Amino acid sequence: MRVSKSRLAGGIIALGLVGGLLGGFNMYWGRQPEFPLYGVLIDLCAIPILIVMILYVRRIKASATDEFSVAKKRYAAQNGFLMGFALFMLSGLFPIVFPAAYLQFIASLDGAHEGFLMGRVAGMAPFILGLVIGQVSAWLKYR
Repeated sequence: MRVSKSRLAGGIIALGLVGGLLGGFNMYWGRQPEFPLYGVLIDLCAIPILIVMILYVRRIKASATDEFSVAKKRYAAQNGFLMGFALFMLSGLFPIVFPAAYLQFIASLDGAHEGFLMGRVAGMAPFILGLVIGQVSAWLKYR
């Protein structure tokens, strides 16, 4: 069965709407002193519909994708992870190669919170750059 991309997009949008409504209703009812009986009935009706919609969208997605697009995505992800690990390794070498500059940088931070934020950025940035490099390399190879 070959389906169009617009049908897949419509299925994903409908799935998001049903899931969002169900989650919103349950969050609202969860704040009430007692969970209403009609809330349980709506959950009992909507959860199987949501499960069937998830399976339907997965089936549409499998029939809408071709092997070439899957190969492009895998190539981009593999290059991205490899470049991310390489950049992470290089950023870990900076304190070893430039110890005085590293200690000066650490001394310039205002406190533990700023150090924590810098650590998070330094840990994630190489992987994000690696994923961007992977996407660009896949685009250059398969354009």
